[in-house]
Amino acid sequence: MVYFSETAVTAFGSLKPSNPSFVREGDNITLKWNYTIDGSVGVAQFLNASDNAIAAKFGNGDATVDSEYQERFRADISNTLAQLTIITVQRSDSGPYKFILISTKVVAISNEVELTVQCKLLKYSITYVKSGELSLERN
Repeated sequence: MVYFSETAVTAFGSLKPSNPSFVREGDNITLKWNYTIDGSVGVAQFLNASDNAIAAKFGNGDATVDSEYQERFRADISNTLAQLTIITVQRSDSGPYKFILISTKVVAISNEVELTVQCKLLKYSITYVKSGELSLERN
C-alpha cells in the first residue's frame, strides 16, 4: 500500500497591497496580506524604510505596536491574515513597508509595498481688492 502526503506550503495568497499603494494625506489606509503557512506564526513583523519594527508578533501572542508608532498605527496578525492600518496618514508616512513572517517550521515569506501619500488639495480664493491688488485667502 502506498500513502501520499501533502507537502505543506508557506506562501502569500491572492490578497496583497497594490504596489505602489496610494493614499491621500489625512485619510486612513489598511495594508492587507493573506497567506498559508506550514505550521503557525513563529515571528511576524511590519518594518519601515529603515527596517525598524513598527509591530511584531511572537508565537500565539498578540501583535504589539512599537511605542513610537502606537498613536497612529494598528496591527493585526493571524495564521492567515496580516493587516497594518495607518490612521490619519501624513506625508512623512511615504516610503516602503515590509511584512515578514517566519513560521514555526522556520519557513519565511516577505513582501514589500511602497506607500505614496498624495498631498491634500488646498483651496484658495482670489479676490480683487482695489486698483490691481489681489487678495489670496485659503478656504
